[in-house]
Amino acid sequence: MLIVDANIILRLILNDNEKMVNDARTQLLSNTFYIKREVIAEIVYVLAGIYKTERLDVGKALLELLDTEGIIVESDETVRYAINTYQIQTLDFVDCLLNAYHKVEDENIYTFDQKLLKLLNQFT
Repeated sequence: MLIVDANIILRLILNDNEKMVNDARTQLLSNTFYIKREVIAEIVYVLAGIYKTERLDVGKALLELLDTEGIIVESDETVRYAINTYQIQTLDFVDCLLNAYHKVEDENIYTFDQKLLKLLNQFT
């Protein structure tokens, strides 16, 4: 199993460099890609912040990625929850991930962020 960084996944999502995309696909066919949560956060940051990709499109691309055979994401259920939240909220992805830790993994979150606090207290 290979732990991959954001650049590999971004090439696959953006399909913007034929050689790198082909190399990544070749590796994916012969290995399992393991993606850490912080890599997902970086991917969101790059897609939304640099490429100005809409939240719904970022979420759709990531959820499709997570459904790809051979790709395993750390804390899959939690990350999916965070992605779904990100698509419908105005919080940054890390706050959506913190909310997911609270909702899915029953973690206690301490914050002064009022928007995050409001989300954390919904449906609890």
